[in-house]
Amino acid sequence: MSASPSASNVPPMDRTLPAKTAQAAFALGCFWGPDALFGAQDGVVRTTVGYAGGGTPTPTYEDIGDHIETVRVTYDPAQRSYADLLDLFWAAHDPVRAPLKRQYQPALLPATDAQAEQARASHDEAAAQHDGAISTKVIEASTFHRAEAYHQKYKLRRYPALVEAFEAMLPADAPLADSPAAALANGYVGGYRAPEHLDVDRDRLGLPPNLLEVLRTQATRHDGWAGYIASEPD
Repeated sequence: MSASPSASNVPPMDRTLPAKTAQAAFALGCFWGPDALFGAQDGVVRTTVGYAGGGTPTPTYEDIGDHIETVRVTYDPAQRSYADLLDLFWAAHDPVRAPLKRQYQPALLPATDAQAEQARASHDEAAAQHDGAISTKVIEASTFHRAEAYHQKYKLRRYPALVEAFEAMLPADAPLADSPAAALANGYVGGYRAPEHLDVDRDRLGLPPNLLEVLRTQATRHDGWAGYIASEPD
């Protein structure tokens, strides 16, 4: 059995968390893409995918009930505001496009009264731009249910060497899904962070050069964000 990682082996991003964070939740269809999209943003600390927006007590992927696929974003309000995240949300989908089913409903799920006020205002603005004909919703007072481990950082999990490297650096009680460095790497392989950012991010991620090149290659081969997140799994 290998020894537990020492504090010096933990990715630098994971050792230098902001003193104060905030959370907000967003639904943009299948949660794999939004997990990577939000994880790629400066000021985002971590992302978690799950189920929200419904009343089913214990939703799972196989029995989601009336919930929708959601990503919960933990962010540093000193570096990125909720308004910034709202802008990203609206730019990341076509609000007129109706979802194929409830599971993929695009929605804002504010966590506080202040967020709810901003969410409603942004929804009204978007509706006005489309003569009121939008399918995106604002769902308040919603409980977030964490999804199964195999859905967390789904795009990153396509690269076993990266997953193994992060898991080797993380303490046993620190899941891959909760690692800020893994969230950022997930953004790279998902194609939502430009490869030139690696010149700065390399020192924050704590990965060896060969795995940094995997991130660079995958980020480079993507054309970048296509304008909206697909509403069903790819």
